[in-house]
Amino acid sequence: MCESAQELEKHLGHWIGATAPAQLIEWIDEASLGLLCDAFLEAGGCEGTIWLFDEKAGDLVAVYNSGEDAGALVGFRQPLGQGIISLVFVQQQPYCENEIQTSEGYDDTLDRKISKHTTAMIAVPFYFGFGLRGVISCVQLKEARRTREGFRFADVETLSRVVNLVERLINESLLSSALGFHDGV
Repeated sequence: MCESAQELEKHLGHWIGATAPAQLIEWIDEASLGLLCDAFLEAGGCEGTIWLFDEKAGDLVAVYNSGEDAGALVGFRQPLGQGIISLVFVQQQPYCENEIQTSEGYDDTLDRKISKHTTAMIAVPFYFGFGLRGVISCVQLKEARRTREGFRFADVETLSRVVNLVERLINESLLSSALGFHDGV
């Protein structure tokens, strides 16, 4: 069984590495997206984004956004080594900042693209398929209504807990598909 598990892990790793981030988002079903959107709101965020690593290009790609500017935001590429999202990916540690514009690593390229101003951010690493695959972020925007200013430690825990649940749901789907229980991998 151990060899089979290692072969399965290797197979999934190769498949995920060869799959474009825009296709990987299809493994996150509507129920999981609903859980994430609820977590963004519960944490006090205006919107959230799923960023997946594109192994071929070497950057993080916004593949989903829950906000009104999703059309302009989805597809945005954040170079690895630039900005807070990349920092979270590389360090594999959650991040929370309530005055993001004053943070040394903050990159406002995306804000300028959508003509908004991010004031606070939570970002957590996103694992599935036996590895780190991206980052999920939740933000407060100066221009959007919010229930309160800034995030608390409990908000980081809320988002991390839901991201962990979504990771498990994706893994179950990937493993079921790889074992032939339904179409996919």
